[in-house]
Amino acid sequence: MHYRYILGAALLACLFWQPSTEASGYFPLAKDVVAHASPDGTLSFATGPDVPLTKVFGRDGGSPKYYFRFWAQNRRIGKEQQGIHARLLADGRAVPLEPAGAEIDMHAADVFCGSYRVTEEDLQQAAKAASYEFQLADDAGNVLWKQQGKAKTAEAIRKILAAMPDSYLREGVVRDEKAVDSVRRDSRPRIFLPSVTPSEVQEWLVLHHQTLLQDKLGKALWGEFRPYYHKSHDDIIFFMSRAIGDGVPLITFETRPYAGGTMLALMKDQILEDSYWHTTRTVGMMTAADDIVSLTSVWRDLDDQWDGFLNDAYETFQDYADFGFVLDNTHKKGEGNRFFAVKVRDGIKEISPGDELLALDGDALAWYKPNELRLKLLQHKGAATLRLRTADGEERTVEITPALHQPKGAPALPKDRKAFFEAGKVKGSKEAIVDSGNYPALFAQADPTYAQPSARVLYEEAKEKAASGDKGTKRR
Repeated sequence: MHYRYILGAALLACLFWQPSTEASGYFPLAKDVVAHASPDGTLSFATGPDVPLTKVFGRDGGSPKYYFRFWAQNRRIGKEQQGIHARLLADGRAVPLEPAGAEIDMHAADVFCGSYRVTEEDLQQAAKAASYEFQLADDAGNVLWKQQGKAKTAEAIRKILAAMPDSYLREGVVRDEKAVDSVRRDSRPRIFLPSVTPSEVQEWLVLHHQTLLQDKLGKALWGEFRPYYHKSHDDIIFFMSRAIGDGVPLITFETRPYAGGTMLALMKDQILEDSYWHTTRTVGMMTAADDIVSLTSVWRDLDDQWDGFLNDAYETFQDYADFGFVLDNTHKKGEGNRFFAVKVRDGIKEISPGDELLALDGDALAWYKPNELRLKLLQHKGAATLRLRTADGEERTVEITPALHQPKGAPALPKDRKAFFEAGKVKGSKEAIVDSGNYPALFAQADPTYAQPSARVLYEEAKEKAASGDKGTKRR
């Protein structure tokens, strides 16, 4: 797991990539390739199992770029005052690496944290090796830190080389060969809300939760959940409920400033570490491998309901598309999802009640989760091409232009976030948030919403705050 504690300058310098002492590049999803779409259309893919390797496709359609991300913390690095350089040996031969930025800025205190470019040709050669060693060395070539590659290093490199733009399915997930496998995988849905601040979005989330509690059904669904804000992470707000089995449902929203607005994400791979009990108290929503999924039949339905917060937020703050029908779905064990148009509005000629939706703009839909598709339709711009199947089995392709509705608008939002939270009894938390995906560290190279100062800059800022006695909120 990745613990985003605020424990001092050395940890700050690592951009919250903190697995354990002496470790480097720890990546819990070592068997998987994680996918990420930046707001500007850049696509990134990352995997382990050693120093994480990221592949970036720019929106210009050019050749992809590859980056190894090195992280290490030990006393030998702390004593080094000269340059530190990263190296990769494949079968004993050096693989050329080019620093992505000034190496001097990657080193602070006893921490080294930085990314290095590698060419596709050199990576292809490295994928053929039987042994690997990752190193950090000083100007004289003395090895300050090293880590042997694991058995699956070559396999991980081959997976990244094979990743292509059409491999991206949803945030965090690559498209599996079988739709049923992709449907089971978790995701991190997110939306962009222009001209709305992160504080306003957090206030709206709390108010929206309160609104949902006002009727009997809403109270049954949401009444067990309480909102919390995080005292060290201004961009985090989360909701917790009572225990289900050995875990406690945790729903974490991330609100990052971007381009004059807010990037709102529902982060389902989160855990909260309770320092009082010294045990993991909470688990993220709908992790397919987690025991909680099998403990309650309504868990996935509840997860889909929390996804709906993003739909509601989008309709509140942004123009949204309306295709004139309600989306229904079924799921058969061993297969992907099937989607149907129901309650078709009068005047819609292209679609009939009961028509099955097979593809949207050429993208097969069996791989999608229900609310994921609803959100995709809600954000659609302009005419859409739908592949349909009638109840008689006839398939046809139609083009339909959705109606575009104005934002529903939010109630007057408080100007003082802290005072509003305190008045509404929104509790503050200092507990450590555990991020098993660690997206900011993985994809900061390609995504401006995840951009962070260098390790050295963060270290100097932390020293200045410590010297001045400033114990305010740390920058993430």
